[in-house]
Amino acid sequence: MGEEVTFAANVKGWVAIKKMGADANTKPEEVAAILAGITATIDRKGFEFAGIKTEVIDAYADNLTKGKRKGYGNLSEIFGKINNSELKAKLTEAGDAAKVPVAETYFIRRVLTNLGYAAWIDAESLMAAYPDLKIPKPRGNFGGKKKQ
Repeated sequence: MGEEVTFAANVKGWVAIKKMGADANTKPEEVAAILAGITATIDRKGFEFAGIKTEVIDAYADNLTKGKRKGYGNLSEIFGKINNSELKAKLTEAGDAAKVPVAETYFIRRVLTNLGYAAWIDAESLMAAYPDLKIPKPRGNFGGKKKQ
């Protein structure tokens, strides 16, 4: 029996399947690519299933990062200017007081993503590190603004 990486979900109308066979010729970066694809597939859904209103945090993070480019100075500036009570109110609005730690995790990741950083393995960084790596595009119609 060959090796494989398999992820399958069918929960409350959300269906996601990622699968890759592996053998002695499979490169480690190919395994990393499928794992990055799984991460991208489940990332936002995990927060939504946890009861986080991601659109509330998206709007707040988008406002904080508007017009900013990738740069550690911008990270420092944004996090330095955050009003703690305002942030806590937004995080509570996105879930409830008990879910603030989960909402906070989403917020931090959203700010990083908006500035062009990834706090987890992703296809873009893998393709930069391994130019010969072929990562298949996801199927489906992705017209309009892409959710991250």
